[in-house]
Amino acid sequence: MINKLSLVLTIILILSSKYAFSTELNMGERIQINSEHLNEVREIQVLLPEGYHSNSNATYPVIYLLDGDYNIHGVSGMLDLLSNKGQLIPDVILVGIADKGTDKYRQYMTPKDSTAPFKKDAKGNAEQFLTFLEKEVKPYLSERYRVAKNTTIVGHSMGGLFVLNALLTSPNAFDNYVAISPSIWLSDHALTKKAKAILEKSDHEQVSLYLSLADETRMGVYGFMHLLDEIEPKNINWHFTHYPDENHNSVGIISLRDNLKNIFDGWFISNKNLQDFATPDDLVTHYKNLSASLNIEQPIPTQSIQSAIRYFYKNKKSDEINGFIAKVKKELPASEQAFTMMLASYAGHFESPEAALNILQNAESRFENSIEYIKTIAVNYAKLKNAKMAYRYYEKALELAKKYKANQWQINIINAKLLEFKQ
Repeated sequence: MINKLSLVLTIILILSSKYAFSTELNMGERIQINSEHLNEVREIQVLLPEGYHSNSNATYPVIYLLDGDYNIHGVSGMLDLLSNKGQLIPDVILVGIADKGTDKYRQYMTPKDSTAPFKKDAKGNAEQFLTFLEKEVKPYLSERYRVAKNTTIVGHSMGGLFVLNALLTSPNAFDNYVAISPSIWLSDHALTKKAKAILEKSDHEQVSLYLSLADETRMGVYGFMHLLDEIEPKNINWHFTHYPDENHNSVGIISLRDNLKNIFDGWFISNKNLQDFATPDDLVTHYKNLSASLNIEQPIPTQSIQSAIRYFYKNKKSDEINGFIAKVKKELPASEQAFTMMLASYAGHFESPEAALNILQNAESRFENSIEYIKTIAVNYAKLKNAKMAYRYYEKALELAKKYKANQWQINIINAKLLEFKQ
């Protein structure tokens, strides 16, 4: 028996040495904050967009996600597809607000004039927790990251109740309030009862509220919505969406995706609608105005960039491109890198790989921290049959990928190229 067990253990050790098993995912940085307002140590999880380190001119909207430990895996995956890969919205910084157990979470989500669920004597501490977010979490992020003046707070169920209470008690704490199936029923709909007097007198700056509801009938959402409809507060741009085919747990990701597309409406322009822009200058003006209204600096979507550069080649106006790029650099500085890469791509197709490489290398020092930019240089060396330089630049790209903890698909692509060009 012992010999058989030893044999099994030996086989496991052999397999372990042959195959590398890794379960680590890049879920950002877990940070502890010694909160003076809560008188305890709290944790947040900050997940930067994949291209954060590649563009020093870019600034990022911040999404504050309540019940972060429960929600961050689903939301981060959705954001990767929605922003990073799909480019339907700008890239964002996701901040998961960790909890400290169900009871404490519920109490911090409950307004002070209500009692936490199933705790008759536990008065709510939502206002105290909001102060923690405003006075400690937000300044912490502003000091350490390139955050834009564009913030969204997202809460589901009890977190949704917190979001609505924050809108009433500190309306300019955030720009966008997302309340998903909020528990307005708590303490006999106490929030709705106090909201009427507050909303009638509100004079805060313009904010947006996104309300949603799944296949539920007793959350109290309709009562709050009817109050908004009755008062018609001019400083709250509110929206409501009903998802009758989703349940209380499934509605979160679906509704947040729709809300974010609404918040950043106009960022993505379909190929069909790109035809409505007569010239690339019109496109730049659109994104300049949109970026100003959103208070962000970011590379515009690749599809829009391609449309602009294609215009010059299609209309035989390539001699005007340098002047156009100069305008982009001035009016959309965070997009210069992406426009330069697209210009190199077209130059490589219509002229030569040498022309593309020349464009890329002239700006290399400004974009040396971009994995994609360095990879693009490697690609053009490969087209020129210069395996040595292609390998060297893929090595640089791999160093950046490891340094900035790039997603595994990036590393896989680079490693495959290194094997291809290894001499």
